[in-house]
Amino acid sequence: MTVHSDLRRSNRRRVLMRATLVAADGVQSARVRDLTSGGAGIVCDCPPPEGSDVILKRGDLFVAARVVWVDKNSAGLEFYREAPLDELVGALQTGGD
Repeated sequence: MTVHSDLRRSNRRRVLMRATLVAADGVQSARVRDLTSGGAGIVCDCPPPEGSDVILKRGDLFVAARVVWVDKNSAGLEFYREAPLDELVGALQTGGD
């Protein structure tokens, strides 16, 4: 079983919030669709390439991640450091962007 399939099976919370995605090729607005303690599903105009490093930012919260999958306008992020899901959702909801 791959890391990608492990992430897809983990407990996931549906959210709809805006965030900023910082990648090597620039900064763009993104919508966070869902969260787990180890990653997020996002939608954006130009997803960064699979395997690239990104920062997901909302308010004062910065989360470092690696892009594990990409399709036309969405991507899956694997966080470099897991966080309890309730704490992560709470921090993202209180931060404006």
